[in-house]
Amino acid sequence: MKKLAIGCGLVLVLVGIAVAGASYYVYRQARGMFAQLQELDRVPEIERGVRTRSAYVPPASNEITTSQVEKLVKVQALVRQRLGLRFTELEVKYKALMDKKDATVVDLPALLGAYRDVAAAWMEAKRSQVDALNAVDLSLDEYKWIRDQCYRALGAPYMDFDVAKIVEQIRGGATDANNPPGQIRGSIGPTGPETNRKIIEPFKKQLEDNLPLASFGL
Repeated sequence: MKKLAIGCGLVLVLVGIAVAGASYYVYRQARGMFAQLQELDRVPEIERGVRTRSAYVPPASNEITTSQVEKLVKVQALVRQRLGLRFTELEVKYKALMDKKDATVVDLPALLGAYRDVAAAWMEAKRSQVDALNAVDLSLDEYKWIRDQCYRALGAPYMDFDVAKIVEQIRGGATDANNPPGQIRGSIGPTGPETNRKIIEPFKKQLEDNLPLASFGL
């Protein structure tokens, strides 16, 4: 359950972000870093490679299916496989920050800074995510929705950094307060339909192990 504890520590950071203004803060802190990581500028184009692009309309019940969870876990597994040992590096950086007892909003650039160390591998993982989504016939919107519902059922909070959105905001030179690039997903403690909690039961270990991926937008 260590990774769930890490997620709870992340909420301390997220609360600070909410107070400071998520869109503005993430945008200002990321702008300088992305200027040095030009390869990340291609993320929106890479994501446009997802073949299923129709808008996903979630069911009113917010109930997931076993097939959807299987697809989520398969995509995550393929991304981890592509990352290889780089996943361990990403996980270590993620854990080190989230284990800080006094984690605040000023520590957020350290998390973003992890992209600098694994930028090339992360880009490869993003490409593998697109390939995996195409293989299981999922849109990026549906994938994110399934992921959110699974971590709600698991009771694990995480920050979903939308790198493509950050890039687009940097290109446009402005932020959208109503559509921030970093948002709280999942939950503290299991929530959502009871059926979801039963469906994810066989996948709990994989979901816990892949929590760092979720926080890096993968």
